[in-house]
Amino acid sequence: MSERQEIEDTASSSSPESRPGVLRRLRGVLIISVVLLLVIWVGFTVLPEDTGVSLGLFYQVFFTVIVLLGAAFFWMIDLEDLPHPGSALKVWGSVLAVYLATVGFMVAVGFVLPQFEGGLVEAVEPQDAFGRGQALFFDPAAGCFLCHAIDGVGAFRAPNLTELASRAGDRVAGLSAEEYVGAKILGGMNYEFTVPEYAPIMPPFERQLDAEQVDDLVAFLLGPR
Repeated sequence: MSERQEIEDTASSSSPESRPGVLRRLRGVLIISVVLLLVIWVGFTVLPEDTGVSLGLFYQVFFTVIVLLGAAFFWMIDLEDLPHPGSALKVWGSVLAVYLATVGFMVAVGFVLPQFEGGLVEAVEPQDAFGRGQALFFDPAAGCFLCHAIDGVGAFRAPNLTELASRAGDRVAGLSAEEYVGAKILGGMNYEFTVPEYAPIMPPFERQLDAEQVDDLVAFLLGPR
């Protein structure tokens, strides 16, 4: 191969026509960015209000900035003439700088943006047994709702307790509904009667709840629905 031909081949391989265009190289980034922006500015606005999912203007702007920064980041790393760190120390320094800038930005937004709108509402402790039992049922410390559902709220790993009042009195002969439910709460999986359709996973609460708390739970579980 002649020297002239080598020069021509080199020139043709490095010519702009032989390289992917900017739009072609960034087509994936542009498509993803446009889709995300449509979701932010259009998708959330067409959701029904009863879903409870919505974005305010501030959040729309915030997530738009995040999308644009992400697109700019991928555009920068695709640049052929982007200078690269010359040592491992510079590489780690660059990583640390990006991390600190990102975390700093998120922390700053967290300080500026309130997590909840409106003032704080002072919790009012229920005065009757039904109300105290309801609060205890949905208290994460007790965790009843993590396995049981009642009135459509809760999990379904264990029996649904919505209609418990109509069947509790027939579970164990000689025990009233109140006596059976109280004994079941205290004994859990160790209680002699279990529901065959469900695995015996309920922990005993005899050391976690006092007698008044058990009575409150019974009042709620057997109360009017």
